[in-house]
Amino acid sequence: MLERHRLLVIPGIILTCAMIACATSAQEPQSSTPQQEGAVRKERMEKLREREGLDRHRGLRHRFGMGRLIRELNLTAEQRQQSRAIMQRRLESTKPQREELFKLREKRIAGTFTAEDEARARALHQEIRTAMEGVRAEMAEVLTAEQRARLEELKKEQKERIEQRLKERKERLNNKPQ
Repeated sequence: MLERHRLLVIPGIILTCAMIACATSAQEPQSSTPQQEGAVRKERMEKLREREGLDRHRGLRHRFGMGRLIRELNLTAEQRQQSRAIMQRRLESTKPQREELFKLREKRIAGTFTAEDEARARALHQEIRTAMEGVRAEMAEVLTAEQRARLEELKKEQKERIEQRLKERKERLNNKPQ
């Protein structure tokens, strides 16, 4: 009789603990600000780098992205604020296109992607590219003459690196045993 009682009590305890855990996690606030999310993401990346002993996880976006440009161009605080506002406006203005592209991507994954969907995706990509060209023009207005010259140098360097990588890749493919 005592063993039968224990068999009923143990699942009851486990179920109670699970319910308490669910209740406490549901009480935690779920909303966070972008700054908090960014800080959490940065902390995770730092821990990953420490654990792996590598800086590879920063990826190309940090080598060639906005962060690098801000450092290389020595933007002032005001210029940084203006550039963030420009990028925020761009993100808001292209949000409908990006959402539609996401839906089209889901259709592609599901296997229901049509030729019309392909044409629409191309048109959406072009709209986003056009918006980005406008952003580049706005960003250039924020920069000083020296910063614009440095930006052109950085673009030229990046183009040369890309061409070099493509050349090396082509050589590897040509030298690869068949």
